Amino acid sequence: MNFRNQLTLTFAGLTTVVLIIMGSFIYLVAEQFTRRQYFQRLMDRGIVAAHMYLEQDEFSAQRIQKTRRKFFQSLSDEKFAIYDHNRKLHVATDTAGIAIPERIFQKIKNEREVEFWLEDLQGIGLWYEDNEGDFYVIVTAKDVTGASKLVNLREVLIISVLLGCLVMVLAGHFFARKVLQPIVAIVQEVNKIRASNLHLRVKERPTRDEIADLVNTFNQMLERLDTSFYMQKSFIANASHELRNPLTAISGELEVTLMQDRTPAEYKASLQTLQKETERLEKLTADLILLAQTGFDEQEVKKDRVRIDEVLLEVKAELKYSLPQNQIQIDLSSLPQDPDVLTVYGNRSLLQIAFKNVLENASKFSDHQRVSVAVKWQAQQVEVTVQDQGIGIPEGEMERVMEPFYRANNARFNNGTGIGLTMAEKIFRLHGGRIKLTSTLQVGTTVVMVLPSI
Repeated sequence: MNFRNQLTLTFAGLTTVVLIIMGSFIYLVAEQFTRRQYFQRLMDRGIVAAHMYLEQDEFSAQRIQKTRRKFFQSLSDEKFAIYDHNRKLHVATDTAGIAIPERIFQKIKNEREVEFWLEDLQGIGLWYEDNEGDFYVIVTAKDVTGASKLVNLREVLIISVLLGCLVMVLAGHFFARKVLQPIVAIVQEVNKIRASNLHLRVKERPTRDEIADLVNTFNQMLERLDTSFYMQKSFIANASHELRNPLTAISGELEVTLMQDRTPAEYKASLQTLQKETERLEKLTADLILLAQTGFDEQEVKKDRVRIDEVLLEVKAELKYSLPQNQIQIDLSSLPQDPDVLTVYGNRSLLQIAFKNVLENASKFSDHQRVSVAVKWQAQQVEVTVQDQGIGIPEGEMERVMEPFYRANNARFNNGTGIGLTMAEKIFRLHGGRIKLTSTLQVGTTVVMVLPSI
């Protein structure tokens, strides 16, 4: 059974239960009111009858006749009887009287006024005290009109419940279809999305409701999948190409060297070439592993409290050994009075890799000229600005320098793998931050890195 039918049946079932409960309540109240009203009518007739039969000497003939016309219209199966205190029949509508159980006589004597049932007959009993003695006054009758009204009401209520149930099934089906229509539309749109067209998105709703949240969440998931697929395809294509270059160079060098005997100097030069290509292959492999690791989900990256100024100083100290000719200068003059505001929630090792890649690029592509690093805090964010005096990035290639393995045309002369900025951008994104580049050819490049502080 599909969800639409389940929703329809649930809605119809709940409504039917409510209708049955309400119908039962209405019927019980109506029945109670009808019985109560008839008992009261019998009570009034019993009192009037007692007055007329036991106190005829006190009534005028005209009053007796008027009372008879008002109260003594015959009721269905009506019987009237008056017994003395010894339960001897005094007056009755027929000579047999009414067969009254002993318990009812006792109850009448104790409670003075009693209502009772004799099978399908309603009855009342009165304890009447007169100057001639004490009497039991009993009236019984069958409420045919009331019973007929109750039967009619019961039939109306049953038909109403059945019709209401049918209407609720149809209405439930209609409203379930209407409510689920957006989900059906989403399913139809989602079924069109394949690995080959992950750029497609589910049409967003103008209203802000649960369906809109579902659409937004699904589109965000598609965005992540699209990015992951693109990165994966780009990674495989570029990695295979980049790995092939040093391997081809090593293979070619070995083949040329082994074609004939060489002098020691030539062997040494060949080995130096092999060493250079091997180091390049080693760095490329390490960068590829790091690039794959930084593709982890934010939830899977272990994070802790990290001071950004401390990370920058650690990276600068590390670059003294790997890049001794660098002229990186960190400006800490704009730090706030409370240094703890420079603390972010992140992974220290990954942040070191990101800052190291940016600073290495800045120094390398500016021919190791002065590189300025400024740190400041504003609007609950830590902002690190790196400015170099290098070759810059062509305007048409600014959007692509973040792609894996992509290198601008004017940067191909310099050693590198084209992974550094990509890795840095992914690391900052994992930490809820961002990286922005501005550049002018032959003037320099400015990299602004922003991270949310704790």
